[in-house]
Amino acid sequence: MNILIIHEVDWVKKITYEIHHLSEIFSLKGHNVFAIDIPDPGLFSLKKETWQDIESYNRIYADSSVKVFRTPVIPVKGLNRISAYFTSKRFIKNILEKNHIDIVFVYSIVNNIQATISACKEVHVPMIHRTFDIVHEIILEKYLQKKVLKIEKKSYPEFDEVIANTPYMKTWAEEMGGKNVIVIEQGVDPAIMQKLPKDNLLMKKFNIAENDKVVMYLGSILSHSGLEIILDAMPNILKEIPNFKLLVVGDGSHLLSLKEQAKQLGIYEKIIFTGFIPYKQVPKFCSLANLCINSFRINDMTDKLSPVKVFDFMSCGKAVLATPLKGMLFDFPKDSETIIYADLDNFEQKIISLLKNGSLEEIGNRSRKFVEDYFTWEIVAQKMINEFEKMKK
Repeated sequence: MNILIIHEVDWVKKITYEIHHLSEIFSLKGHNVFAIDIPDPGLFSLKKETWQDIESYNRIYADSSVKVFRTPVIPVKGLNRISAYFTSKRFIKNILEKNHIDIVFVYSIVNNIQATISACKEVHVPMIHRTFDIVHEIILEKYLQKKVLKIEKKSYPEFDEVIANTPYMKTWAEEMGGKNVIVIEQGVDPAIMQKLPKDNLLMKKFNIAENDKVVMYLGSILSHSGLEIILDAMPNILKEIPNFKLLVVGDGSHLLSLKEQAKQLGIYEKIIFTGFIPYKQVPKFCSLANLCINSFRINDMTDKLSPVKVFDFMSCGKAVLATPLKGMLFDFPKDSETIIYADLDNFEQKIISLLKNGSLEEIGNRSRKFVEDYFTWEIVAQKMINEFEKMKK
């Protein structure tokens, strides 16, 4: 098949994501895979990387090949997205026709979604939307939220099929007017996300002692991350476990406020802030942790999620303490005996008890086997291909 994946992020600059895993696995399965992105020029750039197509791209699997078409944009921050709105229709239609595309697998919902819908209808190419975020609820600018919600309501009825990652996202997509909505979960590659012995170089770099008790958070640091609750709990945790350290791997809009909070609480030296790291380095950082956490506050948006970082933690053989998001409870039910669930207000006592008495190694081993059996990217990719084949017919 000739498969076109359309997103509104910069394919190269975006942190390693589902689009990269699936596109490259589709390629390894013998399909011709193309992608359209919207290049990010930073503040301003005339470098060829912002406009030149990439003939053969991969970042995870060395033998894979994805051709990336870069949407023509004005290479100025902000204007790149506005200009993409106007240039995308003709650009997408031309690619559909020249490359005899059989299926369009689309992640976009704002900048180029109307262009995608229009082009696909004119060329008679089926569209499948991959849904795992409620985009209008993620946007910080209040004035844009209603506009994006309007786009969502207008777009979902136009898709030939929608593939959500949890039943709760399926329900939401149907509320937006989506038809033929199914669920295919996210995944992990256990060959990359391996269980490793503690990385001595990283321990030395971050001043982590052999007997330190390390709890790790991974990912974007946003208002719903819940990390300020963990920081507030740290003085009490440190009274019980003086060798406790918090490893925060990621970045985001709330990072600076977290750092300021840590200074005010007098615990800054007990927290290791690393910023974002390359995807393939995640197992080395996980090796430092006794326990990993997903401390998301539960709201209408987060409750529908099953964050892919949890799959990574589990594949690395780590026990995970998480708030009970409905999306996670679907993927990892309590009777699977994998995820340790607790309300955010109870994380303090749960962290103390788990680090003192918990059988974390056993839970981590059980978690790795669970994702190996049910949630690999290979399994996910084949399910997607099966849907593409049905839609192509």
